[in-house]
Amino acid sequence: MTLFSESVAEGVRRGDPDAVGEVYVHLADRLLGYLIARVRDRATAEDLVEATFVELLRKGNTINGGAAAIKVWLFRSAYFNALDHIRKVKRRAEDTLDDVDRLDVEDESAGPGELAIRNERRRTVRAAMAHLSEDQRAVLQLRYVAELSAPEVADILGKTEGAIRSLQHRGERALARLLADTEMAAEMIAARDRRPTDSRENLGDGREKGARATPPETS
Repeated sequence: MTLFSESVAEGVRRGDPDAVGEVYVHLADRLLGYLIARVRDRATAEDLVEATFVELLRKGNTINGGAAAIKVWLFRSAYFNALDHIRKVKRRAEDTLDDVDRLDVEDESAGPGELAIRNERRRTVRAAMAHLSEDQRAVLQLRYVAELSAPEVADILGKTEGAIRSLQHRGERALARLLADTEMAAEMIAARDRRPTDSRENLGDGREKGARATPPETS
């Protein structure tokens, strides 16, 4: 699918503000979603989007290629802008693959219960992502949040396509394992909470006979 016309791409290479504005219409939301996942703050992400498009206006003449090349250039610039920000504030960004986080907006039609579930899922994914390596997080963000192809991610991160696919595979397996462990702990806690109250109260130590100790709740 064509993002925008070759005439728009040519305008970007000439430094035409209208052409850059057309690119903004097509890609700003995806860029914002990616940067929110990267820096975990919407206001900062919005500032980084603006800075990235200012760079595009100033440096568009250095891009060789059409719409696809411009898209890769934008996400590469955003990646390094976010990395610079993270280094400056001396903290490690915690990422998300959650679709709600990706847009950082709440569905007004969702009720309080649904929003609570979404927020809990968001925290769970963040906690799991924090255990991945930086390379694994970067690849998963660009593949799933930014919705870029493996070759595009390879271009952005300066790695081979094979390395990107390997990082993605290892990251997915690690994330699935971490999330499965979290869900298992949650199920055990839920099962404990569903036990009859009188059974617990009749035991001196507060446990049912023969029950195993439940691990502490994870966040």
